[in-house]
Amino acid sequence: MNFRTLAFFASLFLIIPRASALELTRAMYRGQDFQPSIFGGKSDGYTFPKSQSFDPQKAPNFALGYAEFAVHDFQLTAAMIYTINFGLANLVRSHQSVFQRNVSRDFRVRFRIFGKYEDYAEYTKKRYNGKKVSPNLLGFFSPNTREIVTWKQKPSMTWRLVPTLLHEGCHAIMDNMFGALPFWMVEGSADWLGEAPAWLQKADGLRNDQHLRWVRLNRMRDEGKLPNLKKYLLSNSYDQWDSMFDGNIGLGYDIGWSIFDFFMKTHPQATKFLGDIVNDRDVLAARRQGQGRLENAFEKAINRNWGGKGSGGTALLEKGWHSWIKIKAKNAQNELLKSRRNRK
Repeated sequence: MNFRTLAFFASLFLIIPRASALELTRAMYRGQDFQPSIFGGKSDGYTFPKSQSFDPQKAPNFALGYAEFAVHDFQLTAAMIYTINFGLANLVRSHQSVFQRNVSRDFRVRFRIFGKYEDYAEYTKKRYNGKKVSPNLLGFFSPNTREIVTWKQKPSMTWRLVPTLLHEGCHAIMDNMFGALPFWMVEGSADWLGEAPAWLQKADGLRNDQHLRWVRLNRMRDEGKLPNLKKYLLSNSYDQWDSMFDGNIGLGYDIGWSIFDFFMKTHPQATKFLGDIVNDRDVLAARRQGQGRLENAFEKAINRNWGGKGSGGTALLEKGWHSWIKIKAKNAQNELLKSRRNRK
């Protein structure tokens, strides 16, 4: 990118308006305030108005990103724009490889980021028919408006913003590829694929958070508190997770993340199996049959095919999953111990 072009994109980036108080505009309601982005160089990213078209000849070594941004009292940085686009490009490739599908040619992920929690809550309530959020809901993807809504996170959790954006970006990718998917997989795959990249693991907060997940799950295994796998796979709402885990919905995410990890890490054939099941004829047909039917079709497909016909199905998968938790927890405890020693 030559100096003149770089200065042009930099100026576009710097003039993103930052209102002192949230004003819900017609453009926000219509999703017309998102700006496309480009990324490239070593770690550079810029946004620009939709009235401008991206000419790659004027910005060599830069590419049009999947991400579009609308920010409110929040300052994007060039590095963050680059990171999100770099992450999305990798996530799209990962999803296409695992699930044997492609995103549409015009696929974009739209991020609406608020600097203040109060604005995040107000916008969500007004835009989404009274929907309530809490600081524990770091962000969400709306299939209807195809936007991701989040905020910068409280000071002790700012490291969670990028993983949150990529987690929700996974929902947008899966929605574009499939539409409906089994409930556990929607959250489990986003947790795993959104946080799996090695370049994200450099953050101690995220890395240690994952180690603690395995330790927590193994404690549940030791105490006989892991849910019956079939019952979990058939769950289809946060309310069911709330009941299943005595109000701790976060455990539902942990379980889904660990099951997805089992499919992705134990053996290449397990990963292939997951892709095959998602594209199973009965599973695809169940998407049009209402809530619960999809989860039921998915579980039946696993039960019919895991380990070979008549070799155990979901019950056999459950045993392998328990063993995997034990192995991962042992490794996680060792890593946590190293981390404590290094801090001394």
